[in-house]
Amino acid sequence: MWTASFVFTLARETGWPEHFIFWELPLARLLQYQHCALRAHDVWTVPAAPPATHQLETLLTNWTPDERTTSF
Repeated sequence: MWTASFVFTLARETGWPEHFIFWELPLARLLQYQHCALRAHDVWTVPAAPPATHQLETLLTNWTPDERTTSF
């Protein structure tokens, strides 16, 4: 299902034929172009994350010192 959406979006934005998108375009590049095409139309492709300070506080709250010794 998502394949058709990717092909449709890239073909619409670039004019590339379906054959090129499926068989010649590397997958990593296809995903990046899809991301850029969606962002150009103000569509978020990743969920918004909480601020980094929130994650840092969570990590520090749950942190316990490593009890292993460094000598072998």
